[in-house]
Amino acid sequence: MQLLMLIRTNSYLKIMAHFLEKRMKRYLLEGIRYILKAPAPETIDSLVGIEKILIIRPNFRLGNALISTPVIDAFRERFPSARIDYLATDKTWPLLHQRPIDHFYLLSRTAILRPWQCVALLRRLRSQRYDLAVQVSGGSTSGFIVTRLIGARYSMGSHKGHQRWYSIEAEGKSPHAYDAIVNLARPLGVACRNRPLLQLTEQEHFQAMTKIQQLVSTHSDHSSGPSFIALFVGGHQNKRWPLAFWLTLIDAIEACEIRYVVFLGPEEFKLLAPIEQRLKSSLYGSLCPPLPIRHFAAVLERAQLLVTPDSGPMHLAAALDVATISLVRQKKSLAFVPREPYDTILWRPEISTVVEAIQDNLDGQNATAPVQSASATNQPIQWVRTPPSAAPLHSSY
Repeated sequence: MQLLMLIRTNSYLKIMAHFLEKRMKRYLLEGIRYILKAPAPETIDSLVGIEKILIIRPNFRLGNALISTPVIDAFRERFPSARIDYLATDKTWPLLHQRPIDHFYLLSRTAILRPWQCVALLRRLRSQRYDLAVQVSGGSTSGFIVTRLIGARYSMGSHKGHQRWYSIEAEGKSPHAYDAIVNLARPLGVACRNRPLLQLTEQEHFQAMTKIQQLVSTHSDHSSGPSFIALFVGGHQNKRWPLAFWLTLIDAIEACEIRYVVFLGPEEFKLLAPIEQRLKSSLYGSLCPPLPIRHFAAVLERAQLLVTPDSGPMHLAAALDVATISLVRQKKSLAFVPREPYDTILWRPEISTVVEAIQDNLDGQNATAPVQSASATNQPIQWVRTPPSAAPLHSSY
């Protein structure tokens, strides 16, 4: 009884904290809009003297950082001689390595708890006297605050509501998070990939092959390039699938004699022991402990296929052009899942449906040429089970 009361109390406190956070954000935004006048409308061709650009995406979710990557290359193409800096977080900035950025500014969670550090960062950004500040996500309160308070001559972001927020405003509503980035880049007049980007180094490729050989050595006689599918057991909050689902799926994949590697995220340590116990008797499966994000990405790039909930690794696979089977439980996830012709989206599937999708995907890969880089025009989506329609996304990923 006491445990039940404690759970209810904690749930109530979480709801109240979320409610207060939303109200504080609303009052803060209203205060900034009241103090600062709406900027004059501009077009990309009317901007003059663009020598220093700051792209702003201080978000701690890996998927959100990856989604923003194509816009970096779009700005580099439009302003090839400009200095382009990026405001990221200390958790996500490794994903932006190898992109054409001149300098990174990093926001940490500790800085959020120490407001004076945030003030110092704002002062440092103001001292750079940026010509253009770009707010990548229209739904980011912190991004909007930075965009408006660093004193850039021009600002750019997605249109939201009836009031003008930026000098250049892109279309705000889009049915998919990847399209929101394309919409943001459209005023630049250059092409923008509608899928995340990630570039790995030769050393990272070598490390990945070494790791893969270690993982599958007990199940394979191949000395190089063993094939496998990846299972990511993770996800954020209610996007996760229960442990029983994964254990049953592992049994089904074993029965199909398909080689696989199970990956766990840093938030799934409590699932490590039961999955490790199950894989002790496995003939085809291996367990990979959490890896540094770029090392994990390099291993994932070698997979034939990734089976995953809506998660950061799902976007990693999209960035690497690895085929995905997305296990969707929430309607809002439909605005985030990869949707290339070789991707599959399953709406609350049964185990048999997942296994069938895995076999169909592998059969399709064996019957066709290797997957090519995704283009900005590929639109088909393979629905194995019909999900509800997704509402337009208002650039809030």
